[in-house]
Amino acid sequence: MQSNTISFAQAPGASMEMRREMRYRLDAQALFSWESAQHTRLQGEGVTRDISVFGAFIVTPTCPPIDVPIQVEVVLPSLTGRKPVIRVSGTARVLRVDHSSTGEGENGFAVVSNDFSRWNMSSDQSESVSDCTENAEVLGRKGNY
Repeated sequence: MQSNTISFAQAPGASMEMRREMRYRLDAQALFSWESAQHTRLQGEGVTRDISVFGAFIVTPTCPPIDVPIQVEVVLPSLTGRKPVIRVSGTARVLRVDHSSTGEGENGFAVVSNDFSRWNMSSDQSESVSDCTENAEVLGRKGNY
């Protein structure tokens, strides 16, 4: 009996796609904080590049260390142009940190959570939508990359 085998060759240096869920392109304001090794609370802010049910990539010059638990808050703008703005917050873990090798590229980090859909959601009645739409713009493209 003959066995058929299929092998997949990967180009040298190419990374293998490990994501289980679809990522959605989304530029939304992200606020985050974590505890340092000296037990002080550090914080930063950035913009999401993409987001899924289990993770996100946040573009920022302030990157927490790998494997650190962080508190994350993502500010989602209203799609209708009216209040309220939605804030989604919860705990995640830093999966990886990317720094530009030339110093001119995109710095940021990836976070993973058990399930973003179980994070806390709240509406922000006091913040104007125009303030948030300057910092958070839905690009309307979805992709798995």
